[in-house]
Amino acid sequence: MGDTGDTEELVTNGYDSNEEEEPITAQKVLEILEKAWQNEKLAPDILPQQTEMLDLMMGQLSYMEESTKQLDKNDFRSVAHRMELERIRYLIASYLRCRLSKIENFTQAIINDEESRSLRDKRLSDEEAAFAREYLSNVETHFQQLVLRHLPRSFPDDPRKRIVQPNVDSHVFIRANENVDGVVVRDDEEEVDLESGSQHIVIYKLIEELVMKGKVDLI
Repeated sequence: MGDTGDTEELVTNGYDSNEEEEPITAQKVLEILEKAWQNEKLAPDILPQQTEMLDLMMGQLSYMEESTKQLDKNDFRSVAHRMELERIRYLIASYLRCRLSKIENFTQAIINDEESRSLRDKRLSDEEAAFAREYLSNVETHFQQLVLRHLPRSFPDDPRKRIVQPNVDSHVFIRANENVDGVVVRDDEEEVDLESGSQHIVIYKLIEELVMKGKVDLI
């Protein structure tokens, strides 16, 4: 990541919110976001947003842009830094677009799940939650004007039957980041021990918790 990890030290609560507050470098923040981006692209359901990491990286981007302005445009370091800035911007934009796409595809299901979670377990940022509610309202209004008002009053309309759910029963590829014992990998409750670095094909819903805890990654 060039000079990102050397320019300054960022302070956060870390990747695991249960850990004590400890310093974290810009390079570590980028690694966390890259992993979150990869998992988000491959997970059928929406994962918790890395809001804090995004805020830290956006601040770091501003710092890097100011530092780059001080370099001569013909300096190779300036070119390298600008390429790195563009790479990071692409990563963040792609990550957020992926999440918005899921919200648009599974709006009602995501809202319902989010409302059932405690404040600590929320997966959407405040902005994403507001977007989801507004998007759902617009879709329902459009559906009412385009379809429902042209149907007979006696036509049965159950909004619950129109909810599109993420396919958490789909199979995914995973790589274990550490040894994990007694993991259920099939609906018949067969258990296996995952060795660090090993790769497996499993049903997503059975290992979703491991993905969110960082014990396995989707590949």
